[in-house]
Amino acid sequence: MDETKPILIQDAEQRVHVSSLAGALRSSHSQLQLDSCNGLHKFYWVSRGNGRCMVNGVTRAFGPNTVIFIRHDAPHQFKLSSNVFGILVSLEPNVAVALPNQNLFLPILNLIDQKQIANSFDQVNTEFNNSNIGRNLSVEYQSGLLAIKVARMAQKYFKVNKSTAAQRLMERFVHILEKKYRTGHTLADYAKELGVTATHLTRVCQRVNSKSASRLIQERVLAEARMMLSNTDYKILEISNILGFSSAAYFTRLFSAKQGQTPKEFRRSA
Repeated sequence: MDETKPILIQDAEQRVHVSSLAGALRSSHSQLQLDSCNGLHKFYWVSRGNGRCMVNGVTRAFGPNTVIFIRHDAPHQFKLSSNVFGILVSLEPNVAVALPNQNLFLPILNLIDQKQIANSFDQVNTEFNNSNIGRNLSVEYQSGLLAIKVARMAQKYFKVNKSTAAQRLMERFVHILEKKYRTGHTLADYAKELGVTATHLTRVCQRVNSKSASRLIQERVLAEARMMLSNTDYKILEISNILGFSSAAYFTRLFSAKQGQTPKEFRRSA
């Protein structure tokens, strides 16, 4: 007698990933981790703790009971408190789910709404962590319901505000920076590409993000350097060349001054 179980449902490929927010975002070296554009749409549910998130060059502070949605092509950066807790749902671009068409920051103020949002995230997480048939399809289905719930909350709590000219310039700058931070581009190079003066770009960055354009360029390059030192076997000279530095000595001096460790020391502690 053939006891082979029939395939009752043909499951989909896994296109949704769920993880602990603390585990996904907290760096072992500092509370700052550049997540950048990694091709995934992301829903964050911060149930405890607080922090700051920079998306497209615009920084927002957040506290507990906050939903954050970031589209797959948006460069972003988090700074978190040590007690942060929550869930991260990451979706591949080809997932069969209707998603919000813009990035969202939603402090959920009402207790009933908080419970509904937390329940939506928990349902996605529960399906993700089981091994029943149709698991991937079910996770996508629950993610779709989560996206609808978040969109309804956004419509309930906030009116969509039009971005200012300064914010639009900031977003353009960050997108170009994300594409060209490895080229050795200077502040003047970015300003020229944006059609503004270096002084104006610096003024706008300072106004929108409380950081100069030069500092944002430097932070992006050094974030990539930390990633490469932690996750690759490239030599220091190779990393220096890849990131557009004029010499390995200059790269080492800058990295040491900003990180408090030489590249070699940082790699050993990674």
